[in-house]
Amino acid sequence: MKMTIINKVRETIRANKLIEEGDYIIVGASGGPDSQFLIYALMELRKEMDFTIILAHLNHLHRREADFDESLVEETAKKFALDFRKKAASMDEYAKKYGISSEDAGRRLRYDFFREIQKKYPKSKIAVAHNLDDQAETVLMRIIRGTGVEGLRSMDYRNGDIIRPILDIKKAKILDYLNSEQIPYAIDKTNFTTDYTRNKLRLDIIPEIEKINPNFKESLVKLSEIATDEISISDSYIKNIYEDIIIQRKTDSVSFDKEAFESHDKAIQKRLVRRAIGEIKQEVRDISKENIDNFLSLVDLANGKSIIKDDLIFLKSYKFYKMSLRKEDSQKKTGELTINIGEELSFGGKRIKISSVSDFQKKHGKNIEYFDRDKLTFPLSVRFRKNGDKFKPIGLGHRKKIKDFFIDMKVDKEKREKIPLILSENDIIWVTSFRSSEDYKIDPSTKNIIKIEVYDED
Repeated sequence: MKMTIINKVRETIRANKLIEEGDYIIVGASGGPDSQFLIYALMELRKEMDFTIILAHLNHLHRREADFDESLVEETAKKFALDFRKKAASMDEYAKKYGISSEDAGRRLRYDFFREIQKKYPKSKIAVAHNLDDQAETVLMRIIRGTGVEGLRSMDYRNGDIIRPILDIKKAKILDYLNSEQIPYAIDKTNFTTDYTRNKLRLDIIPEIEKINPNFKESLVKLSEIATDEISISDSYIKNIYEDIIIQRKTDSVSFDKEAFESHDKAIQKRLVRRAIGEIKQEVRDISKENIDNFLSLVDLANGKSIIKDDLIFLKSYKFYKMSLRKEDSQKKTGELTINIGEELSFGGKRIKISSVSDFQKKHGKNIEYFDRDKLTFPLSVRFRKNGDKFKPIGLGHRKKIKDFFIDMKVDKEKREKIPLILSENDIIWVTSFRSSEDYKIDPSTKNIIKIEVYDED
């Protein structure tokens, strides 16, 4: 019995290359049966492999038995002369503070703790004690909640630097091993109440289904493995399309070519949107099918429209779609500045300079414009647009709303708020980089000329 189950752990580690020579393995040690088994199994394997084990225990301050759990892990560390790290943090207070479930709070606190320890060990991995039962329960929970194919994938043996060496071992086998070897472990009494969905599945629903199919848990895991293979194939296909249609990517946004994105059917568009969210948020845990469908409804809306979901914005422009994280537009808080001839200032990421010129030889370019000095009142003002702003574009002959001007010029909605306007006595003389006003242009009677330059700051 002993060597059979240890051999299974050894095969899993080798087949999935979970541990290498010289690794530091930070074990999430709760004191429960799964983590205790993981520690003892790794100690057996350490006899033939060179790696270091560190035990990390987070006291959630959630149960009366928490101190006993902590002392049990500490005793285990002393028995094997292992490095032991511990920390106390209330999962209930964290859950209340951030408006999440206690279970999610506990998970976040644990992994934050593991990451803190990991900083001290360059070649380290985090080992967690998820077993086959956990895997099956996770898949079943997601099916009940209405998951898509993605949700069937569930947990992997390795996810980055997180490893799960006992993922294919049933809980019953683990308990048999611990009892036969007289290895102590803590009992979490909350696991035997049906207040939580997972416990109800474990205690009531799965046992009933196993009366029909004794291998039900294994069947769920196989379903997960099949889904993983299928998703890997489709992911490869989607990845190629995704990379082909991207025209810009930043840490907080991804932009697609509009025509290329719309050339694909809805199913592929959904996968592209989901992939974009994953790239900028690093996860899609809280993104539902309904969320994706809502984002995709943007395709049928007019250019310049956007759809917002929590911290995400999906924007439809004239030439592209853009998925980005929301952030306060600090430029709107810049206010209004004044500038005189011979001065230079910084505004909204631009350098603006005004100078007099004696010999007028107009240079062509969107960053330089010339005006009749005597038609202006100084100092000039610089600000962003406001609702109702109008000006008289050169060549038009009448005043026009800035909003309508931007629409005619096909200026993306998100860029309109970031274009500096130059004003004389509250009258717009130049929509920088686009068009100046008819009322202030140079004509044959002009005697004094000023030049205004607007450039991006380095």
